[in-house]
Amino acid sequence: MKKIFLLPLILVMISCGDSESEDQNSETSDTNNDFPSYVDSNNLRIFARKGVSSTFLNNVGAAYGEMLKDNSKIDQSMKSKYLSTSKDEYVYQRVGVDGMASGSNFDSGTPPKPYGDNATDYIWEMSSGGEDQIGEVIEHLLHTVTAVGLYLSYSDWDYKSSSSPLYLAMREAVDKNIYDISSYDNIKNDDAYERILAQEYAYWLILAEWDYYETTGKKENGMTGNGEFTLGTPPEIKSQLPLGHKLYEDYIEKIFSIPNKENIIALFP
Repeated sequence: MKKIFLLPLILVMISCGDSESEDQNSETSDTNNDFPSYVDSNNLRIFARKGVSSTFLNNVGAAYGEMLKDNSKIDQSMKSKYLSTSKDEYVYQRVGVDGMASGSNFDSGTPPKPYGDNATDYIWEMSSGGEDQIGEVIEHLLHTVTAVGLYLSYSDWDYKSSSSPLYLAMREAVDKNIYDISSYDNIKNDDAYERILAQEYAYWLILAEWDYYETTGKKENGMTGNGEFTLGTPPEIKSQLPLGHKLYEDYIEKIFSIPNKENIIALFP
């Protein structure tokens, strides 16, 4: 199980229209003591805590831009809805320095208004790059994409509804013993439990459909996936998790692109 920080769910504003990222650092009134800098990428504002390097912050924005490049499968109306929702609902991402949340008195910070409740996890800047850093960035960007952006854009991504395609696809993976949720039993009584189960499922599903387990260091020996989510390749998802594959085809494939692996590796060497 990955380390889970039960941070409040919150969202941001960024540039719309063009699918390419338009990154701008700022030290204006758009920042505050908690988040002294930011970068904008595809209508996602990425706020950084003190100590985060400008290079890392810009590269997180570039990684998100990789996810939102155009390709022949993109449904431009669906993509436009996702991007406009991110802008209108002030969806945002937080970035911090690895280790800053280790203390019991960690304060997750308050972003400048109008940003408030539409964000989820932190991305931590590590002391070195490589697989672990790539995994950190891709995982938590996808958490923001699914648990915030898609959740606000489409009712099919309502993790609170037991009849939503997201919930049914997740149950398919659980019932087939492909997605092991037992490691989350310790947070069953937390209000964030259902959201975390759904966002972790969506992350593993997308990672497999993108064939990104090795790139992010999430593949375990003897399997294509890992102990929490055993499938790690697109053909396995298509054949064994039809509901999950349909969810991916109906939304992820129509809004996002598979990030170019060489480009992502170059961003976090």
